[in-house]
Amino acid sequence: MRIRSLVLATMVVVAVTGGFTPSLAATAKPPKQKVELIEFQVNLAGQYIAKGKSNFVVKNAGTETHEFVIVRGADPAALPTKADGSVDEEQIKKSDQVGELENIKKGKTKSKTFKLSAGPYILLCNTVDTEEDGTVVSHFARGMSTVINAS
Repeated sequence: MRIRSLVLATMVVVAVTGGFTPSLAATAKPPKQKVELIEFQVNLAGQYIAKGKSNFVVKNAGTETHEFVIVRGADPAALPTKADGSVDEEQIKKSDQVGELENIKKGKTKSKTFKLSAGPYILLCNTVDTEEDGTVVSHFARGMSTVINAS
């Protein structure tokens, strides 16, 4: 009888601690990467992040509407551009396009989780504005990009 009680108690402990506890991997949230967009900069706390999933929290601290684009690459100057100076996103290989957050109005924040494998990435704003005097302003051409490395 004593052995049967011990076996039953062990089964209960196993069921409670191992059988019904959600795994930590399933409940862990991806790390946050805080990004600030201002005319004409993309600011991130550091140049290096962990590969894998990251939640990019992008705040527009500027006065104009911006967007946030991630593409694989190490040199913003090597990206294909259009006549207006913006990046020609259609000319970038699909495998190098990670994703984007569009139409981030001044003072607003948007977030999205992206998965980055090891390597360099370009973060950029590809918004093009037309000023009241007709001048076309490409945020990318004005230097609104930065490079990060996932490892």
